[in-house]
Amino acid sequence: MHRFPLAEDAILALVRGDPQKRYEKWIATYDTLDDSDILHMREELSTFRNAPLFSLIVPLASGSEAMPDALDRSLRAQVYQRWESETVRASAVGEWNTALRSATGDYALVVDSNVMLRPHALSLFALTIASNSDALLLYGDEDEIEATGRRSRHYFKPDWNAVLLRCQNYLGGVVCFHRADALAAGGFEERADDHAWDLSLRLTAGAAPQRIHHIPFIVSHRVRDHLVEDSDRWKGGVRAVGGRLKRRGEHIEAKRAGETSYRMRHSLPEKPPVVSVIVPTTCRLDVLQPCVDGLLNRTSYPHFEILLVVNGTGPLTPEQRRYLEATAKQPQVRVVFYDERPYNFAKTNNWASEQAQGELLCFLNDDTEVIGSDWLSAMVSEVVQERVGAAGALLVYPNNRIQHAGVILGVGGVAAHTYRGRPRDTRGYHDRALFAQDVSCVTAACMVVRREALSDAGGFDPALAIAYNDVDLCLRLREADWRIVWTPAAELYHKESASIGRHNVGKMEAQWAREYALIRSRWTKQLVADPHYSPNLSLDGLQVWEPAFPPRVTFPWRGPSCEAEDDAPAASSKRGPRPC
Repeated sequence: MHRFPLAEDAILALVRGDPQKRYEKWIATYDTLDDSDILHMREELSTFRNAPLFSLIVPLASGSEAMPDALDRSLRAQVYQRWESETVRASAVGEWNTALRSATGDYALVVDSNVMLRPHALSLFALTIASNSDALLLYGDEDEIEATGRRSRHYFKPDWNAVLLRCQNYLGGVVCFHRADALAAGGFEERADDHAWDLSLRLTAGAAPQRIHHIPFIVSHRVRDHLVEDSDRWKGGVRAVGGRLKRRGEHIEAKRAGETSYRMRHSLPEKPPVVSVIVPTTCRLDVLQPCVDGLLNRTSYPHFEILLVVNGTGPLTPEQRRYLEATAKQPQVRVVFYDERPYNFAKTNNWASEQAQGELLCFLNDDTEVIGSDWLSAMVSEVVQERVGAAGALLVYPNNRIQHAGVILGVGGVAAHTYRGRPRDTRGYHDRALFAQDVSCVTAACMVVRREALSDAGGFDPALAIAYNDVDLCLRLREADWRIVWTPAAELYHKESASIGRHNVGKMEAQWAREYALIRSRWTKQLVADPHYSPNLSLDGLQVWEPAFPPRVTFPWRGPSCEAEDDAPAASSKRGPRPC
């Protein structure tokens, strides 16, 4: 039941190259409700003892006096009936706050007038609240709909992502707040044009992430005929973000990026911490020299040292010796030798970390080359933020195609670099290649880590000598309650494996296979439940950011009905959205 029939594999093959047809097939197969869904939904809701009352606040566009028919019809079609609604003028924040104070519901939902709610939208909010009584803020997925009923532009969102919300109001057109907490946070503010976004930023500042809930289902459609770009909303977004951070004593620069997003940049602390840039190298000069030249001559960060960690797997040539001797005379550079045979990336970096003097450690491959002079400043400005343990960079191939823009867990069985092979200026999925955000993992080819966080995680695991040691480290950082941020403001070229060759071919293939098996067994659940990549998105490396066949989650009133694309088990959950 509710499975993609095996007999239709050929149909799926036909739509692989057409994202719109793929989405339409996904809707028909997994996102279409029938009478049995409604029946089971009502049965599930009937078990509630204290069903929440929802107070809907609907801001009307300028000149409008009544709720749009499409939204009104979608409200009357709700399976969950415990709700009340009030319309307010979008520009009159006093009316917003009056509605918030006079509402009688436990939860207030701000519903944009240009959306339609799915019939099961309020049911999903209620089911989530039933199993999370301290829920602070809830949001769901969305797409666009035309007058013909054709749906497109799915936005399958990540779980709570604090840095992403700073750059983009990804919560969307339907946001649910715990009403008492929203009032305690000051309600809606006059200074912000995007009132719901501003309140979301203030409400979630310092909140426990466990109180913020993403509902991984399409709960609303944006009505395309009513979508109008409002240039004032851009200004309001900058004011909302800038005002909140300024009140917290933070300094930030905001620039427009993409359709509805901003690139935010924190200022460095008054006394920037010392960074130790650790560069393991086999001393292949054609890659090492450009790397060191960029560090010494094109890096604007004021306080850093360079540790060239020379691997002693073979004798140095006279040319290599002369280069190292000359480079070591630079006041910022130390050349150290570490004889590890066979080469072990994890052991080398752990040993080098002990020799380093910096509060922050930058692990950098010798086959990288600086592009923008503020690359290290951009990474440090992120990693010094609250509970950020590591930051990663945008790495591009010499042909200006992306090599690394963060890592998605589960793709290819373990993990894969997002946007790999796409043009350097790609906007990505809903502009997400354009600005900083929380991610589950970044590559250690260029990674800045807090020394404290590295210690908490226990350093790199020497059992993963050549592969996946960065994935493993990032997962242990997150397990120790550290966050990981990727920023495109730090740009470097990466020639990838230029020094020691590719990991999964030739004489290293067997070792790579052992390490692949090790990390799969160690992180089985986490590798199919990346919180920053929706369970509705594919783990097929050729279909990243496209709908998954099947998704790794199913409606709570449906029983488990699908298998993960790579046959790996899904993560467990409580009541609410169920894993397949």
